Amino acid sequence: MAVKMSQENESQTGIRWLPLIMLIVLGAFWGANPSYSKALAASQLSPAAVVFWQTFLAGVLLSLVCLVRGKPVPLTRRAIIYYLVIGLVGIDISYMTMVFVTKYVTAGYASVVILLSPVLTYIFATLFRLEKINPVRAIGIAIGFMGAGLLVFPKGSLPSPDLLPIALMAFIIPTGFAAANIYSEWGRPKGADNEALAVGTMFAAAGGALIVASIDGTFHPIWDAPGQRDLILLAHACSTAIAFMLFYRIVMIAGAVYLSQVGYLGTLFGVAWGIVIFGESTTIWFWVAILVVGVGVGLVNLGKRKKS
Repeated sequence: MAVKMSQENESQTGIRWLPLIMLIVLGAFWGANPSYSKALAASQLSPAAVVFWQTFLAGVLLSLVCLVRGKPVPLTRRAIIYYLVIGLVGIDISYMTMVFVTKYVTAGYASVVILLSPVLTYIFATLFRLEKINPVRAIGIAIGFMGAGLLVFPKGSLPSPDLLPIALMAFIIPTGFAAANIYSEWGRPKGADNEALAVGTMFAAAGGALIVASIDGTFHPIWDAPGQRDLILLAHACSTAIAFMLFYRIVMIAGAVYLSQVGYLGTLFGVAWGIVIFGESTTIWFWVAILVVGVGVGLVNLGKRKKS
């Protein structure tokens, strides 16, 4: 009996630790996105070409997962609109911008900017009257933008004031994510499987990126003299697919509120990847900016938790 109880306790401990382990792994994968973008931008691939192969290959991998699970991809009118909005706004615009700006700014900078996504999501939610104004969250917004101001300060993370336009352009990334967050809740097809929706979203994003790459003549055929950058592209796609699967598993096991903590981990991992891979340097102002932005996002999330 004692042995059986011990085994049950060990099993329960493992179950309790599983969401945390998955959260850390997800943070590591998502934190690597700016570094992938920077490496591929440095290899002279266009933003559209990078995002096309990232999303197309991820869509293929996720399709195999859905096939094994027996989950069809919904093709209703509402589902197709959902794929197009999330794919074009939340992925194409945001990730193309990420590839472009990381050619000039550090991967760590992009990682911190992405952390502002919850702040912008709440702003959009109040503008569209999906959320009421909450004093705690309003203070969080103000603090979050104070941190953003420190971030674009030349001594914070920009080596030169000349990079300010590019640095400000980076804020398109969390804006696209925030807009997608709002629509994903409002326009989600009822009863649809999460990973099946991810498949449709990936292929919609791939279609949008392919159109852009075809128009500007920057499509990259990976089968033509494949090299190191194509391996990076494949790794980026696999990372994207794995991140989406972890994302939905964590929501299922621990809930969306628990998942929201991944933003902080993604930022810290993003800064760490930039230091390890590219030897990026940081300043005290940069870490102060991270702290201030983190406090602002924390207050925005805290206000949501109190409401829940």
